[in-house]
Order: sequence, then C-alpha cells, then structure tokens
Amino acid sequence: MKSVIGGTALFILYVILAANSGFAQVQVVARACTKDGNQYNCDKPNFEKILRVAKTASIRTPRLQPSSEQLGKLVQSLGKTIRPDSSDLTFVLVQPDPNGIYYGPSDRELAAIRVYYGASGNDPGTLVWVESYSGQPGIAWPIVVNHLTEQFRAQFKR
Repeated sequence: MKSVIGGTALFILYVILAANSGFAQVQVVARACTKDGNQYNCDKPNFEKILRVAKTASIRTPRLQPSSEQLGKLVQSLGKTIRPDSSDLTFVLVQPDPNGIYYGPSDRELAAIRVYYGASGNDPGTLVWVESYSGQPGIAWPIVVNHLTEQFRAQFKR
C-alpha cells in the first residue's frame, strides 16, 4: 500500500514538473488557411487550439513605432512570451498595397494580422489565422493598428 501511494505521488510530481518544463507540451496539427481570391479561409477551432498550447510568439511589423508596441501588447494580452528569434507563433502585421484607383465610399482592407505556427529558420511556418481590418482609406496608421488589435483581442479573449 505504501509503495502504491509513493508511486502515485511520484507520478503526479513527474506530470507537474513535465508540464511546467515543456516536456509534455501538446502539439497541434496546424491546418493552413486557404486563399480564395482576395479572402483567406482559416479554421477558427484549430487556431484556438494552437493559441491555447503556444507559449511564445514573435512579432514582425512594417513600421517600428507604435505598430510593434501595439502588436506586442496584443501578444502579451494573449498570455504569450515575446521572443525575437524562435517562437511557437509569429504575428505579422501587414499593410496591403493600395491597388489601382480608389472610388469611395466602400471600405477596403487597411491592415491585417497574419499568424504563423511552427516557424523554423527562414520558413515562417504554416499560416493559421488572418485577421483583417477594413475601413475608409486615409485613416492614420496607428488608429488602424489599434482597431485591428482590438478586433483580434475581442475575438480571442483568454
């Protein structure tokens, strides 16, 4: 009886240590987004699983301040540790090139966050989520980034 209790306690201690040290990190099979014309179709339940198991994230932005700060705050609010080199997720802020002449008043895509999973070296990994923000052209970039990060945060609250 004493050895069963001791063995059980040892097993529980091992599971706790393994979970905290990363030995028991759960791997999720990433389903890549598909592109249909100008739209990306992504698997939200799959991305939510990836978001739950990922511990670290890196960020890439087209401009330095305040874009990187805002994206960094978003990543931290999701409970991820920011690492500049290797990470579980890569958040890329994209500013689409304006194509052609704009005839208003319809909205157009002003910015997007693309999230990649499983990056290695120069390979960004698998594109697992795209969050786009659309609006009227001419909105200041920091405001666009703020709206986009708030939209993402509202959809994936911890």
